[in-house]
Amino acid sequence: MEQARKWLPQPEIDFPCADVSYRWASEKGAALIAVMHFSRVVDGFSRDLEITFRNPLAIQWEEESFGLVESPEKLPKCSGKFREWTHPNLIVENSGWAGRYAARRYSESDLRAGAITHYFLISMNDLLHVLTELVPETRWINPTVA
Repeated sequence: MEQARKWLPQPEIDFPCADVSYRWASEKGAALIAVMHFSRVVDGFSRDLEITFRNPLAIQWEEESFGLVESPEKLPKCSGKFREWTHPNLIVENSGWAGRYAARRYSESDLRAGAITHYFLISMNDLLHVLTELVPETRWINPTVA
């Protein structure tokens, strides 16, 4: 059964995100760079989070709706003054999407099949799903001008 848990790439994260943007360049050593725009939330955090996924296996972006990629019904919430909002950084455990991808990519006995992680980035306006075998790199950046 799919289950979402909080992913804390930076320990301070416990507030919603307004938007997610990303850049992808298909090249040797390709990287998907996602920016979570926390600074756009009123009374939120003053910085944005840049997440670099090296050689991701698959991505899926959705605008303000759930459904293109299956996700668990119950999603963890933020705490404190933002306790009504879904936590913005999640990992989907026992992901059906990751399982289907692994079944097509690897044989049953290949240990790498279990190394695929389904990251789920949630904002008020965007959803970004990423499958990867590598741990992403993260860093706080100054807000970007929209």
